Amino acid sequence: MRIHLVNPSHVSFGLAVITPRWLYVLAAATPSAYGDPVVTDETLEQLDPSIIAAGDVVGIGIHTGNALRGYEVGQIARARGAWVVYGGIHATLYPDEAIGLGGAHAVVKGDGDVAWGQAIEGCLNGSTTRVYEGGKIDADRFLKARWDLLPPDRYMWASVQTVRGCPKHCSFCSVWKTDGQEPRQRGVDVVLEEIVQLRRLGFRFIALADDNFYPVTLADLEQASRRADHERLN
Repeated sequence: MRIHLVNPSHVSFGLAVITPRWLYVLAAATPSAYGDPVVTDETLEQLDPSIIAAGDVVGIGIHTGNALRGYEVGQIARARGAWVVYGGIHATLYPDEAIGLGGAHAVVKGDGDVAWGQAIEGCLNGSTTRVYEGGKIDADRFLKARWDLLPPDRYMWASVQTVRGCPKHCSFCSVWKTDGQEPRQRGVDVVLEEIVQLRRLGFRFIALADDNFYPVTLADLEQASRRADHERLN
């Protein structure tokens, strides 16, 4: 039995611009009892279905742009007898779609740092639920990415996250809905430690994969707290 993590894409180039950070955060969230997960980033190369066996657990992260390919991957994995779990922005907003079109046994909504491990255990124990509420965990529970699993010389830029959530309420953005309007800030030391690790892996450029790229003011937080739906803050 193996754990798989798949970043779906219809097009593979062999080289990618930026590291898909979520893959390696969920690799860290995979219980060590099951070994290192098999990580497949389809922006580099397409998934080889033959590596998926009956009883494996396949985690697929989707946003709206790659959801259709993600559903194809899920159907392939389910046909091979694997457990299929979806997460990511699109699955958080539309969990029933992932179940209906993607062959999901379960969907993780929100942060996967804790809930991904719960979903794995549920699948392997035969007690899975349709939806695992990952919620919006505190910043001190954010996991460091397993960059030691990163394939060498395949990405031009690395990525580091310092904050999740944004107090704004922009109509074109899903962050306030999926990650909340209360910014959750990682500590400086853990961010610097991750940057140093990536520099030692040879990366010259590191992008901040944050939900908010500008200063958050007290006025922003006050405005967010005045909105009627206080669940957006949590």
